[in-house]
Amino acid sequence: MASVSETPPRAWKDQWKDELVWTGTSSPEGDAPRAIHAAIVGHGLTRFGDVAAWVADELFSRDSAHAGFIASIGFFGSWYLVLACREIDRLRGSAISVTHHGGGDPPPFRVG
Repeated sequence: MASVSETPPRAWKDQWKDELVWTGTSSPEGDAPRAIHAAIVGHGLTRFGDVAAWVADELFSRDSAHAGFIASIGFFGSWYLVLACREIDRLRGSAISVTHHGGGDPPPFRVG
């Protein structure tokens, strides 16, 4: 079975190898933005897929610790990956600078 970082959600397949740089504040608001900041700045991750996988795992682990065994069912893990990808996209251009390295055509929005 492929790892999460090797299996992007279909909507983000062309962005999975993009390079991310944190350009926002050092203390972003919200759990997902804080996790993205920690992945890029604290752990030195730069690839979209690596950051998304780390953030998804971090948020999933946090919620599993609070919600118990029902939240730890693996089925829910993919939801966290989609959430992480959406949050990275939301921060694109404001707190994250992106260099496109994925396959196919560049995304239909301004990068960087």
